[in-house]
Amino acid sequence: MKQTYTVLTLILMIVILTPMQAGAQLGIAAGLNYDELSDISGDREAAFDNTNGYHVGVFYDVSLASVGLRVGVFYRDASDVDVSISGAEDVFDLTAWDIPIDIRFNLSATPFIRPYVMVGPVFSFPSSGADEYDSALENVSISGNIGAGLELSLGSIRLYPEVRYSVGVSRFMKDKFSISGVEFDADEIQRQNSIMLRLGIGF
Repeated sequence: MKQTYTVLTLILMIVILTPMQAGAQLGIAAGLNYDELSDISGDREAAFDNTNGYHVGVFYDVSLASVGLRVGVFYRDASDVDVSISGAEDVFDLTAWDIPIDIRFNLSATPFIRPYVMVGPVFSFPSSGADEYDSALENVSISGNIGAGLELSLGSIRLYPEVRYSVGVSRFMKDKFSISGVEFDADEIQRQNSIMLRLGIGF
């Protein structure tokens, strides 16, 4: 899958082998995502419908007083995407491995509840089971992420309910590709934007 497994394996090894620091936690998280692919214009046009899906993954969180750093690896399933290509209807499956790197700013807190905001890049490795669409996807896509959440302390366990919004910065699909015999030469960058509702559990 475009070297994705090699990259993810290396990152997971780094996360697992990194010594646990004071205030550091490993955790798991899952949630829902609402994805939007911008339409393609140019010599040919393609219109993509919004789609709903889910994501699940692991994260390593280090809290340093008012600032924290969190690195995660998530599998995201955007489900089936409906697309209209020059008037012809089609559908394809879309998944991705996401690597978010969040800088977290902790706000005023009580002993048990700590609100925070976060910002950072997300590196995505998209893929599709449909060969033509898979070859049309960029190997790596970069998004900018902003969000807000709460850190809820329950003894040694912490809960992280969050809402996140990512905006595509780089191309999600290549500027030139072919689908069903239709050649595309996009005149604008085609991006993916996402809204995510997520619940994390830190141990």
